[in-house]
Amino acid sequence: MSNASSVKQTPVPKKGGKSGFAIWAAVIALCVVGLVGPYLLFVEAPPPKKVVIATGGKSGKYYAYAQKYAEELKQEGVTVEVRETAGSVENLQLLQDDNAGADLAIVQCGVAEDPERYQALGSLYREPLWVFYRGAEPLDRLSQLAGKRIGIGPPGSGTNAIARQLLLINGLEEPAGDEKAGAVLVTNSVIDAAKALQTGDLDAAFFVAAFDANYIKDLLNDKQVRLLNFSQHEAYRRKFRFLSQVTLPMGLVNLSENLPRQDVALLAPTAMLVARKDLHPSLVPLLLSAATRIHGKGDELSNPGEFPSPRYTDIPVSEDAQHFYKSGPPMLQRLLPFWLASMVDRLKVMLIPLIMLLLPLVRAAPPLVQWRTRRKIYVWYSALREIDQQRAAGLSPSEIAPLLNRLRDIEHQMTFVEVPLSYMAEVYHLRLHIAMLMESLQKLQGQNDTMSVPSDLQRVDDRT
Repeated sequence: MSNASSVKQTPVPKKGGKSGFAIWAAVIALCVVGLVGPYLLFVEAPPPKKVVIATGGKSGKYYAYAQKYAEELKQEGVTVEVRETAGSVENLQLLQDDNAGADLAIVQCGVAEDPERYQALGSLYREPLWVFYRGAEPLDRLSQLAGKRIGIGPPGSGTNAIARQLLLINGLEEPAGDEKAGAVLVTNSVIDAAKALQTGDLDAAFFVAAFDANYIKDLLNDKQVRLLNFSQHEAYRRKFRFLSQVTLPMGLVNLSENLPRQDVALLAPTAMLVARKDLHPSLVPLLLSAATRIHGKGDELSNPGEFPSPRYTDIPVSEDAQHFYKSGPPMLQRLLPFWLASMVDRLKVMLIPLIMLLLPLVRAAPPLVQWRTRRKIYVWYSALREIDQQRAAGLSPSEIAPLLNRLRDIEHQMTFVEVPLSYMAEVYHLRLHIAMLMESLQKLQGQNDTMSVPSDLQRVDDRT
């Protein structure tokens, strides 16, 4: 038999029902950090907070539109630096130069010599091509300008680039010998060309300009200057897919002065938004959403909703831009601020491995929580089993009292065990078992007391 000194102290379960959840959350957090951390460091960089857009002169439309882009993107946390340049040719050169820092440019179609080196985000609007000439007889073909002095705009400008292409296809290159075989090409500024045309120093001049340009209005009002009506506009459109045929209605430029004084068929290249091929893909829908707000209302040469467009470009449109035109902005950018949407989008490739990792953990969570909760109750049964085994083996009167005290201690501690209400039935089952075992020990204690009384009386009688 055991003695009183062998009675063990009742183990006290540690409190803190939330520790299991904390451990489980820590395991999940470590797994997430283990997956997301390397992704953020090595897979894809975040989008830049600043972009540089090359435009043209401060007095031109490209520069004015770039300022609007800066205002739109500022609301999304992206700073836009607008860089003044000489024109479309210089803009493309800046995009080629890795050290120039230019990310985007507004460029006139028909300028790029190597279109594959860039990616277009789309065309933005049409720019009318004006060809004015001096003479009494009306002209409707560029080939009729053979042998004349023609202003084609300064080198590096979009006007110069498209004028050379159209004159070349008409055989009006600057001749090496016979002046009558070609034309004399003059590369002065558009303002100087307009003045030279009015004074007679030029016979014709090309301009790519908006309707509200003052020198365009002056030339339309000059009775010595005529506007060429492109009778071959369909042929040009088929040979140069970036050109559109537009009809300039009588009076569109100025209704009160009836400018022009008759309908005129013109050609119109488009202004494109062009980017480096390494432009961060998440910026593409952001830029095109801004372009939609700026250019989507239409103007004199386009209908609402016609621009921005993947058409009328001579530079390949990027895949991200094509997806925008088919499906619109990504769902995340519609619902979330740009930076938050960009972060979530970068993490989307982690969803599948993360789900595969979390799925068994999520499945194991309920059994684990159940086991940890029930363990707070079942841990006491080891003490009850030990006491019951001692009772079955036989106890001396001196050993019963410590065991009863031990059971009372367990019953007291059970009062403060924190478990959900759904597990209270098991708590009271344990308390019932404690009461049964205490009752059994108390009965055994009573039997021992009863048996000890006669033996004492017998000893008294013996003495007598």
